[in-house]
Amino acid sequence: MERPGLGQHLGTALRQELALQPRMLQSIEALQLPVAELDAWLRSAAEENAALRLEERPASEGATAPARSRAARAQATERHDEMLRNQPERAKGLVDCIEEQLVLLEVGAAALAWVRFLVGQLDEAGYLSAGEEELLARADEQGLAGGEESLVEALGVLRSLEPRGLGARNAIEALVLQLDESDPDYALLRALLEDFLEDVARNKLPRVARALGLELDELDQLIERLRAFNPRPAAELAGTTAPVLVPDVVVERAPAGGAPPGEGDLGAFQVRVDLSDLPAVSLDEDVAALARDRDQPREVREYLRQRLDRARWVVEAVHQRGRTLTRVAAAVFRHQRSFLEDGPGHLRPLRMGDVADALDLHVSTVSRAVAGKHVQTPWGVFPLRHFFQAATGGGESAAGGGSARSDVREQVRSEFEAEDPARPLSDDEVVERLAARGLRLARRTVAKYRNELGIPSSYRRRRYGPSA
Repeated sequence: MERPGLGQHLGTALRQELALQPRMLQSIEALQLPVAELDAWLRSAAEENAALRLEERPASEGATAPARSRAARAQATERHDEMLRNQPERAKGLVDCIEEQLVLLEVGAAALAWVRFLVGQLDEAGYLSAGEEELLARADEQGLAGGEESLVEALGVLRSLEPRGLGARNAIEALVLQLDESDPDYALLRALLEDFLEDVARNKLPRVARALGLELDELDQLIERLRAFNPRPAAELAGTTAPVLVPDVVVERAPAGGAPPGEGDLGAFQVRVDLSDLPAVSLDEDVAALARDRDQPREVREYLRQRLDRARWVVEAVHQRGRTLTRVAAAVFRHQRSFLEDGPGHLRPLRMGDVADALDLHVSTVSRAVAGKHVQTPWGVFPLRHFFQAATGGGESAAGGGSARSDVREQVRSEFEAEDPARPLSDDEVVERLAARGLRLARRTVAKYRNELGIPSSYRRRRYGPSA
């Protein structure tokens, strides 16, 4: 008798698998890289493969047309200036800022070494989180002499430098260090920071005013002064450089004669992928000639052919990236035409699936094309993903209209900004005001947008008058 469960069975199963060839992987990798990372990727590939040739583009070479008129060059210059205006400012390093000040101080070499030691102990906010004993032990390890007396002297020098508040142990001490002791309100400001900060944060202003013997309007003036101070004095001088926004795509008005025919043609506007910051990629003709040379040993020619194949995949991947990115961006701005004509505040709902269906692409391809990319428009530089907006208001889909999420959030912001500070709006009141303008939102949606915008609740936003 056959034992249950031990029988042998022979059957067939149908399974579908997708084998990603190296050429396909190259295309996927190139598509998802923004221009700055693509440049590094290409240079790394060229270092590893002598068959891949990179050539820097001339400064006058554009992304599409090889020849430019004077007007076109002027437009390119204007676009470049606009791009620079949209770049974040570079931050000066904290150490550089302090060194510039130390040069102007008459401080001995020993004291200077102690100040530089303390600068090295600051965290990214500008605090000295280590205690005195720990600092003395670290100084001793570095061979600094003088002990506690030198530490106190160096700390006094550090706290006299800009930005004020360096060397504090915490945020409150940093704010206190930024006060001017000769200020007539010094004692009141210090009391606010050390004794009443929690009450101020909870908007219990009448209680604070009574405790300090102030009128509410006098208290408001003191609080307004404190808002000018920075609880993290070194945060903006942490030594990191703000990233440069290099647009992958440019959307501009078409020249007077009309946009050239192509996938980026939008009539009055044209979309193009900007390659001006990338080297031109091609196959190295010398390597190709050697691979065809019958006088070379067979194994050498075979090796060179493999190198050429890999280089060809890179070249094709870059070209395919440009075509796909152009198609996706053109589809996006064909839908967001109102933004191009009228600016921010006129975005329409759009999903990646809609673009994928329109272009007969997989949604993952659209996602890779959009990821990390920036686009330069007549209204500034934006992440390309910014133009994909969920529909809000009555649950309408992108195809059916509705309002884009970011535009709705801006309408919520405008309602709160226009409120009477003495009687701040509740979330329910904002819902009613928006409904009167034809935009229907749930109260929880308004509350969510308010939190995203960093707007406190109505209780905490209330500004008390003298009679409160």
